[in-house]
Amino acid sequence: MLRLLKNPKEFPASHVMKNVYVEDIAMAEREAASERGVLNGIKFLQIKGSSGESNKENEPMDSYFLRTLREICGHMCDMDGVVGVDDLALYGGLLLRLCRSVSEQDALEVITPWLARDELIVLPLKRRHHTAAGKKGESKLAIPIDVELFVEGGDVHCVVTMTHEFGLFRKADLKSRGVNEHRLSEWSKILSKDAPLSSNQQKILHDPAFTNIKPWVYLDAAVIERINFGSGSNVRFLSVSVPDEKNSGYVR
Repeated sequence: MLRLLKNPKEFPASHVMKNVYVEDIAMAEREAASERGVLNGIKFLQIKGSSGESNKENEPMDSYFLRTLREICGHMCDMDGVVGVDDLALYGGLLLRLCRSVSEQDALEVITPWLARDELIVLPLKRRHHTAAGKKGESKLAIPIDVELFVEGGDVHCVVTMTHEFGLFRKADLKSRGVNEHRLSEWSKILSKDAPLSSNQQKILHDPAFTNIKPWVYLDAAVIERINFGSGSNVRFLSVSVPDEKNSGYVR
């Protein structure tokens, strides 16, 4: 399986993605406030509260990462030669790309048709953003978001990279550990655009039997978007890798 996944003829490493769509910008900001980030090489690894508690609805955002991002947006829009870009619009456009739940769902919609077979299923590894409030310490944090923001030719440009950790599981392994068979049988419905993929994900992720089950193959899926906020152009794609350090010893 590893040889198959690393063969670009069988499984392309790069996949073009649809444009991001976030219905609730306030929700996106709350999610982003709970993220660790790297902004132009500077690491922001401390999030609200030692347990990583997220900001609640109608509560002011408490994130040094987002405060710094807002300040940099303002500075860049005030630079000589930069025209036609509003700092609030720039910040809002970045928030759309920092919404992990939307990015994760988009990535799964791309990767699932390639890898999910009758006996195989793609699931995200359970991380802090999947966990209910009050149980944050039980899950690992997601990989920090990387944001590169710069001015070139009078336009503000940005490259956002959000990496998701997925696992390719054998259904037989999950069933042997007691994962609900009905939920597995429902999995094929995620391929339908009419069914919300995230709800199926959450049901299996919160199945007590899912805890501590290692995937057959570990996958890293990075959603990368390059945006020119001056011209309004962008390109968004998914880069999938099979990390040797995670798969060593687990897959033959």
